[in-house]
Amino acid sequence: MWRRVAPWRNRKAVKTINALVFTDNAQRFKQIMEEMAPQAGLNLIPVTSIGPDTAILLKEKIDRGEWVAIVGDRIAVDPQRGGSWRVVWSDFMGQPAPFPQGPFILASLMRCPVMLIFALRQQEKLHIHCEEFADPLLLPRGERQQALQQTVDRYAQRLEHYALQAPLDWFNFFDFWRLPDTKEKE
Repeated sequence: MWRRVAPWRNRKAVKTINALVFTDNAQRFKQIMEEMAPQAGLNLIPVTSIGPDTAILLKEKIDRGEWVAIVGDRIAVDPQRGGSWRVVWSDFMGQPAPFPQGPFILASLMRCPVMLIFALRQQEKLHIHCEEFADPLLLPRGERQQALQQTVDRYAQRLEHYALQAPLDWFNFFDFWRLPDTKEKE
């Protein structure tokens, strides 16, 4: 979760939350965000690909004090041009797993604070856990790959921490530890 002006501790100050979501995940994400900040306007931005125009739009929203949310554990449904996957492999639950580069690179380009938000259902209630992750997230040019790897490793550790607390809240209907098989779609 990125934020610019409104600190996460004062969620009532949030006017708009812009969420980049894959269409399949949109409804569940909307439910979680409405429970977290019911007074905030929620703007779902469906994602198929992100280009410079998307980055400019997101930067404008951040500069207006709006929040931008991106799910950090979902890779694109198709590889990028040229057939390559833009992922960073990191240890997750004892096995290497692909994590998307995009959310971390975008956060670095925006030079804004980054928050991690996890929603866990405990005793029939949804509990929201917020953590400061970086302020801002820096990926220095000469050390970009190494810094990106360290950032994704740190994110994977936090995701694992919360997934182990409530394993049934982190569910996938695909093999998380493999890249999608694009041949099945053809």
